[in-house]
Amino acid sequence: MPKSASYESQLCYLYLASAVPLLFLLIVTMLLTDISVWLVALCALLGVIVLTWSTLYIKQKVVYQLRTQTNLVEALAQGDYTLRAHTGPHENELTPLFSAINRLAERLSAQRWQSAESQQLVQTVLEHIDVAILAIDDQQTIALSNPAAQTLFALDDTHTKQALPKALAAVSQLASGQSQVIELPVALQTKRYNVHAEQYLSEGKTYKLLFITDVHSLLRSEERHAWQRLIRVMSHEINNSLSPITSISQTLVKIVSKRCEPDIQAPLTENLLFIQHRAGELSKFIESYNQLARLPEPERKTCSLHALIANCQKLFPQCEFTLLNAHDLSLNVDPVQFEQLFINLFKNACDAAEQANVNCQIEIDWQLSNQQVRITICDNGIGIKNTDNLFVPFYSTKQQGSGIGLVLCQQIIEAHQGRLSLHNRQTQTGCCAVLALGYS
Repeated sequence: MPKSASYESQLCYLYLASAVPLLFLLIVTMLLTDISVWLVALCALLGVIVLTWSTLYIKQKVVYQLRTQTNLVEALAQGDYTLRAHTGPHENELTPLFSAINRLAERLSAQRWQSAESQQLVQTVLEHIDVAILAIDDQQTIALSNPAAQTLFALDDTHTKQALPKALAAVSQLASGQSQVIELPVALQTKRYNVHAEQYLSEGKTYKLLFITDVHSLLRSEERHAWQRLIRVMSHEINNSLSPITSISQTLVKIVSKRCEPDIQAPLTENLLFIQHRAGELSKFIESYNQLARLPEPERKTCSLHALIANCQKLFPQCEFTLLNAHDLSLNVDPVQFEQLFINLFKNACDAAEQANVNCQIEIDWQLSNQQVRITICDNGIGIKNTDNLFVPFYSTKQQGSGIGLVLCQQIIEAHQGRLSLHNRQTQTGCCAVLALGYS
């Protein structure tokens, strides 16, 4: 039997090796018993025909079964789990094999659906979670990033490998399971982020996963709620004292005007009116802070950015406005709150220009990228001297400032899931306010 023969040929050779000697023995026996030569020849012819037909039939059946099983296994290897094997009549011996193949196909099909559903769930979580997720390889190259990371680090394409931001170079050395709080410059404003590192394998390569959580926003939210609670308590207590002071001073003015001597009436009336005036001013002062505690939820509408800016420009005729981008944008925001935000920023620009003794010039620009719009408002004033207290309530560098303008702006933009940052201009004096807002 040739060793290089195929499996089905080897079976045929084995069959012939067992059948041919028997046919030869039969023919020899018939010749020795004086049977007619023609009958012997006929028997020999029929024997050859039967042997040939049975050999070909055996080969055909074996080839058919092998090809059937090969096609089934190949379909499974190619990911096609719809094919099923069926045994024909008198093929009960193949039933266990085909049943095993069918069970394997059903199990692989179920696992594929489970895997697809799991991948869809993971993809949905990655797209909508507010935690920035980065996967980096051994060359410190970003191999995977979710939309939150693309927005945070201004990544252009999730399928294009990019170098890891320099701010994260030290964090990339974190061991798996470690966490570290770092400060990252985002939108020209430094924020605190918690970075947690893990590892995973993909196609035999080890990648490091970085989970970057915005701790600054959580702290800002808690800080804002604390200020709001403090303002409500202070407003209530102070107003409870101011109301009787105002009422008593008014009553005393009337009494003094009727019963006091003219020589003491004038100074007493003047002092009482001063007390009444200061109580009224303090009441207005406290009421202005109540805006921080009573800011309602935004009622979003589709608004034109050009129209919002134009409505606010009318209040500042002394300022020269320059729009650097002629293309309009449709924003889904609360128009009343956003106009108040622009008014506060324009007023700060006017005050800064007045302190610098220059004519107020305000430049407005905006860019749209990665489903985010960035609106930049720059002035030519004195700039920012102390950035630590920019968004601290009650703090103001102006003589008549209440310290709520920028805080209110920050609350408005954060209520729209955006962020506000301020920085000094690079090439000239002045300050720029940057509004980063999601766009869809």
